[in-house]
Amino acid sequence: MKRLYGLIVFSLVLSLFLAGCSNDSKASTEGGKTAKVRIGIDTAAGGSLQIRAANTEGYFEKHGIEPQLSNFAYGIDTINALLTEQTDTGLAADYALLNSLNRGDLVVISSLSHSTPETIKKSEILAVKDINEPAQLKGKKIGVSKGTVTEYHWAKYLEHLGIKEEEVRYVPFSTPDEAIVGVKKGDIDAVLANGAVIEKFKAIDGVHKIDDLSSIDISLSAYLVANRKFAEENPKDLVNVLKAIKEGMAYVKENPDGTAEIAYKELKVKKEDTLRDLERSNYTLEFKQEDFDHLSNMKEWLLDRNLLKKDYDLQDKFVLEPLREAFPESVTYGN
Repeated sequence: MKRLYGLIVFSLVLSLFLAGCSNDSKASTEGGKTAKVRIGIDTAAGGSLQIRAANTEGYFEKHGIEPQLSNFAYGIDTINALLTEQTDTGLAADYALLNSLNRGDLVVISSLSHSTPETIKKSEILAVKDINEPAQLKGKKIGVSKGTVTEYHWAKYLEHLGIKEEEVRYVPFSTPDEAIVGVKKGDIDAVLANGAVIEKFKAIDGVHKIDDLSSIDISLSAYLVANRKFAEENPKDLVNVLKAIKEGMAYVKENPDGTAEIAYKELKVKKEDTLRDLERSNYTLEFKQEDFDHLSNMKEWLLDRNLLKKDYDLQDKFVLEPLREAFPESVTYGN
């Protein structure tokens, strides 16, 4: 009887020990302690699904990172959080990024996505029932999320139409829901939309597509951003963050249904809408010469239009060593 009791106690102790080892393996890399990293992600402009997947599937923990994810409506909001030191990393599309790099001391760590002809075509110009063609936008109220890349897209689109920006009235909004209310109330006549929110706009009586961005020569990229001090003092943590995101990207590609479940749980986006968005998503984790050229050309456009109030040296705004260490083949800029 004593022997049996001893075996039971030994088994319990062994189980607790093994469980502790298992938890330790999840919470550390190579025997090290986890590092807390505050990561800003968006809810409205794609939802940062590769980062959410990395979190849900435990990839951050696998690489020794204890992620603290904070939700913001748009990428520009994650940048503002970075500037006020609420987060360690954020994300932004090219236009918002370039308008922010002269505020504080922010640096680009990697790309997060690049548009394709298919993704650009899915960015639709939606209008109320009295507007049947793009030329009729002149004199209308156009909804725009201020500080985001939609400002740039509308400027280029109106330029393509030969409509001066002073010939329309921009109506700013902070979230897609705010824009939807604006359209319903008659405060907004037209919006640029993509992803799952398109169907929400089209559910409003009379709202329909009049064009899409494929009619103009345009591209869109998004980037992972950090405060320079954090990037230079925590390069290994960023290496591990990048490795986790890479695995999150693979998960999204290989498990669209699982990703749709994550999107519904965290963002309340319908499964069919997420699956449709994933078909045209192009997540990346790289920084090529083409990235620099794209950002440089857009920065010159901003300067020419006096939209960038304070110039800066773009070449000084990259910290690519963590990306180069994590995935050497992914960096061609500066080689």
